[in-house]
Amino acid sequence: MASVNRLPRSPWRAMIESAFYANSVHKTTMGELYKYALKQPEVMATSHPFYKPSQYGLPKDAKVLISNDGGIVGRTARARRLVREMGKDRDKYLRILGEVTYKLTQKECFWLEAIVGMHKDFMVKAHLVSPATDAKNMLDWGCNFTPWMKPWSETYKKSKKLDEPDILVIADPDWSDPEFPNGLVIIDEEENCIAILGLRYFGERKKGTLTLAWTIGVRQNMVACHGGIKTIGNYPPIAVFGLSGSGKSSLTNSHDHGGTLKKTEKVTVIHDDAFLIGLDENLTIAMEPSLFDKTDAVEFRDPIIKYFYSAQNVAVTDLGNGKREIVGQDIRNDNGRCIKSRDMFNIADSCARPGQLIWLQKDQSLPPVMKVSDVGLAVAMGASLCTLRAKGVENVPKEELAKLVIEPFANPFRVHSLMEDCRQFLKLFKLGTEAYIMNTGHFGLPGEEVKVPKELSLSIVTQMVRGKIEWREWKSFPGLLVPANGIDLFGPDYDKKFKPTRKPEYLQFLRNRMQDRITFLSNKRDLERDMDSAFIDPLVVARTVIDKILSPI
Repeated sequence: MASVNRLPRSPWRAMIESAFYANSVHKTTMGELYKYALKQPEVMATSHPFYKPSQYGLPKDAKVLISNDGGIVGRTARARRLVREMGKDRDKYLRILGEVTYKLTQKECFWLEAIVGMHKDFMVKAHLVSPATDAKNMLDWGCNFTPWMKPWSETYKKSKKLDEPDILVIADPDWSDPEFPNGLVIIDEEENCIAILGLRYFGERKKGTLTLAWTIGVRQNMVACHGGIKTIGNYPPIAVFGLSGSGKSSLTNSHDHGGTLKKTEKVTVIHDDAFLIGLDENLTIAMEPSLFDKTDAVEFRDPIIKYFYSAQNVAVTDLGNGKREIVGQDIRNDNGRCIKSRDMFNIADSCARPGQLIWLQKDQSLPPVMKVSDVGLAVAMGASLCTLRAKGVENVPKEELAKLVIEPFANPFRVHSLMEDCRQFLKLFKLGTEAYIMNTGHFGLPGEEVKVPKELSLSIVTQMVRGKIEWREWKSFPGLLVPANGIDLFGPDYDKKFKPTRKPEYLQFLRNRMQDRITFLSNKRDLERDMDSAFIDPLVVARTVIDKILSPI
């Protein structure tokens, strides 16, 4: 069991922890937070019942509460400042944090305790202090993790002792500074503390807390995972990694894979967003009891609303009968969100290590599915994961949304070094986990691309788990294998649409994308000293093969 009582070893943690003990701060409960949230000026109470309110100590008639954040409805990555990277600006940020904690404690503040981790082998206590006027976000934070109350607190007391201090989070959405128009997030990952300033969006609190928990996990020789994992029947677990909009949740949460699964192939969902894989033991652990999902597919009076605890940045309507109901489908704005129970699925809090791991990429140069036969290349393709950012999820300019981006291991919340992740994934692959790549976007040259249907992606996962895909070498890309029986498994037009050709224009396109990956990882190595040539060389080998095809001697 971690303990908040360990002496702080940095001024950052000393400032943040000291704020918890100010006279203006008092420990709260989920019930008190619900009462305060009901009174928040911008909060709306709907007519939808809160799912199983008694488990959180809420009134039996508690309702789903809606909060809308104004113009910013996504995460703001450019607000992040890592203590280990501050350099000569360190004193400036220390002064800012000192002023922040002073002004924060001039207001009435609540202190909520929660637990991150759903298995006795990894449970970390977390603490959030925020103004009483931010009660809705605090309530959501408690629903997203597990609040410090029975039965979870009793399990925590019996959990494995970790040599780690508790996670400390302070958040002040009202803070502002003209030098930081996008807000400011100060992170000391070595001391497990974070200050989230000037940011209303709930996702900042969720991902900020997870960022620290993932880092703790890596220090415990675990793999930090921003992805989904589930089991299908008696097959080994399968994990998918991808940013929002890549199909991560759709592939994880589907109970029948578009009708391709048999009744005996029962799906058990562990989680669709955050987990840790143990390298010292055959164990994967979910970090949260609930799901923080988009509402773009939630229809009016959708049965799924039954499982909601809360929602953010969605519309509310009153049809004249006094009932206020949620209007989803992103009609109000992009990236509407909800916190909902996993009870809508067959669930478990843990499972074995994944037998198969999929990197979800939106890279037009790649066909819908490939198997990686080289462990070094498996890490390289994860470290150079290419995708498009989901509309509205990130607070970035519109022109940036259209650009292909590389996000290592689909985890923009990583604060430990990239090489640490590379080493952990390499260990995982050496333990026997198989690596695959799936392109869930479009395939083909620009202007000639073909959409990869979600139904095809689901069918691919079904056949992959069953071991029915026969693989052949992709001669243009050493280390990758492509289906030899795609027509038999996925339909008569599979090869016509998705089989890679050896036409020069396509090979040049593929080479250019390889070079994008090589350049990205080389910059990590040469400029940031955070990459090893061993994870770049497999891509260089593949590029060299294409060069020889395009320009034979």
